[in-house]
Amino acid sequence: MGMVVPTNRASPGWAAVTRHQRRRRFTPRWAGFRKACRAKSPFGRSKGISSAAALILCIGAISPAPCASSPEAAPVFAAHYAMSFLSLPVGQAELTANLTAERYALKLEGGLTGLAGWFFQGSGSAGSQGRLSAARTVPDVFRIDSRYGTMPVLVRVTFESGTVRKAEVEPEPAPKPDRVPVTAADRVGVTDPIGMLIIPIGPAPLTPSLCDRRIPVFDGATRADLVLSRGAVVAVATGPYRGPALDCRIRWVPVAGHRAKGSSVRRMAENDDLHVRLAPVPGGRVMLPLSITVGTGWGTARIDATRWGPAPAADPSISGD
Repeated sequence: MGMVVPTNRASPGWAAVTRHQRRRRFTPRWAGFRKACRAKSPFGRSKGISSAAALILCIGAISPAPCASSPEAAPVFAAHYAMSFLSLPVGQAELTANLTAERYALKLEGGLTGLAGWFFQGSGSAGSQGRLSAARTVPDVFRIDSRYGTMPVLVRVTFESGTVRKAEVEPEPAPKPDRVPVTAADRVGVTDPIGMLIIPIGPAPLTPSLCDRRIPVFDGATRADLVLSRGAVVAVATGPYRGPALDCRIRWVPVAGHRAKGSSVRRMAENDDLHVRLAPVPGGRVMLPLSITVGTGWGTARIDATRWGPAPAADPSISGD
């Protein structure tokens, strides 16, 4: 469900970022790391699987757009994540959430560390703000402000009742003959790569059926569905969170904006080894990712929460311009 350097060839800024990366040299040790993340990022940001997107926070930093604070703002929740590939640390991210009964504001900041940071130099922030429905988030605004090496990637999307009203991406995706056009219908009834991290559950206990959902996501340039299934309730006994959690399998289904013949798109769509563990937020009726695992042909990428609980007083709201 999303903290990702632009790794999907259909994502905003991909062409500009790859031009920058082609001028750099990668050792064989890290070649698989680069290919794995590139192949497995659903939205090419986050920055994740990000991810999943987000979920699929697979390599870099995704940042949520700023959100307006609510007059009845609840205590801010914060989760700190460590990212690894082949059990080697490659990055960190911080997610803050301001949740009320009807509204949400998320902010995600992160970057690559260690040798991965030396090779990729990815960092940034993203945010989403909007309304909570019974099934998913209904965003008002989504924003990314990230930098990969010397290349900035900026995204701003505004919504109205789940319909995209305006999308701005800098730099724009390079025109390609096999890129699937995004139609007006593809922009209706969608959430964004940061808002998709929230799974509303209500006051009832966790059940496996809560995994059974299809989340339509628009990231400013591409439209895809995240399909959650194969739910299992597990008891978490170690780590920053202790208690019941929900394990779900994830499938990424490209809809529009992607390259139909892209090898990374094909591998991601065929990947059956993508999982998320969701845990309830204290005092709330929603779940957020506790961990994300992405199996690849080169190894396993992981995102694991290392801190989970109340944050110091801070406003995670996203400033819109």
